[in-house]
Amino acid sequence: MSARMRLSRLTAFAVLALAPAAFAGSSTQDSPAANCVTCHGKEARVFQASVHERAGVTCITCHGGTSGALDVAAAHGEHLKDLKSPRAKVELCGNCHSDVDAMRAFGLRTDQLSLYWTSGHGRTLTEDPTAGVATCVSCHSSHDVYSVKDPLSPAHPTKQVATCGGCHSDAQLMAKYGLPADQAAEYRTSVHGKALLELGHRAAPACADCHGSHGALPPRVDDVEFVCGNCHSTVDAHFKQSPHARNPGSSAAVECVSCHGNHAVTPPGPAMFLGEDAGHCGSCHAVDDPARTVGQKLFDDVERLAATIEEAERDVRAAGERGLFLGEERGYLDDARGLLVRARAMTHALSPVLLDDVLERGKGMVAQTRDSLATKNRVFRDRRIFTGIFLGLTVVFGLMLGMYAREIRGRARRAAVGSGGA
Repeated sequence: MSARMRLSRLTAFAVLALAPAAFAGSSTQDSPAANCVTCHGKEARVFQASVHERAGVTCITCHGGTSGALDVAAAHGEHLKDLKSPRAKVELCGNCHSDVDAMRAFGLRTDQLSLYWTSGHGRTLTEDPTAGVATCVSCHSSHDVYSVKDPLSPAHPTKQVATCGGCHSDAQLMAKYGLPADQAAEYRTSVHGKALLELGHRAAPACADCHGSHGALPPRVDDVEFVCGNCHSTVDAHFKQSPHARNPGSSAAVECVSCHGNHAVTPPGPAMFLGEDAGHCGSCHAVDDPARTVGQKLFDDVERLAATIEEAERDVRAAGERGLFLGEERGYLDDARGLLVRARAMTHALSPVLLDDVLERGKGMVAQTRDSLATKNRVFRDRRIFTGIFLGLTVVFGLMLGMYAREIRGRARRAAVGSGGA
């Protein structure tokens, strides 16, 4: 054995001796600590926290090679896998994740690989094995793979915008496929993006909720109304009653994105029935179009109820500051606000007639609030009057008692003086 080879072996054993206890103490032959950690310590450290390490996946499982050997050539062996190409990465992950027996123990789906090939990413990769499209490791990472439920995972909902945006914000890359590169930036400014990324509302959709994940094309994705309706089911039900939805499949059909946008979803509101801004009724309908009259009435009716509720809320707050207990009245207003939310959703049906019942019930709840508040205000006023009169009488009675007491004391002094003179 040459001196250089002996020095190499001694160095390898020294590195193993200094490896972390988690690696050095492993008894599994294919564990990273067996030989891979000698040169690949960084990868081994991050792999220790991955779901694969806990599931028994090892370096050899994915990369091939020979466990136990410390010489580089012997450790790599004749079957070391070349995982540099995008297709090789997808097929490697798919070999395990499409294995029913292997995945059954973890309760994981086995159709993700087949779905991937149906996606835009997969179809592009099928046509060009060297295409720079997203693969498994692009979204899940490689050695430090976490559960998608773990906030550390790049595929976690709160990380998806950054992960997907890594490619979809690259203008040069997107230009190759004729795609825009501003979706991630637009999403961050949208009501969905602000709710998820700034306010932490996990119910807000991330990229995969609308576009799918491995398949990247959920069922009926071309029907935007269906995708939005997964979350906005009540609005969707009313929209299907509208003139806009009566000709599904028509090139002139109006969809959710026609008014609200897709990635840059703007805050909705009745004001969209007015004006000619993008997404407003006037952007499609001329001033003399009867549809503009319908829009104006929907706006007026909903805003009138909103203003009535707001005015009643101010009165209730003012009464509460005077010390009145107003639980019942606040309950009425909560019901009225719920009806207002329902009315705003129903405007998607574009029918003032359908709104009448809900609006009248909302007005009824406000009227009930005012009647109950007026009763409590009268009682409060009467109690104040009674209390004032009672306090006044008490003061007068006190004064009379004081005067009588002084009169009694005066008589006593005069009687004492008269008896002394005698």
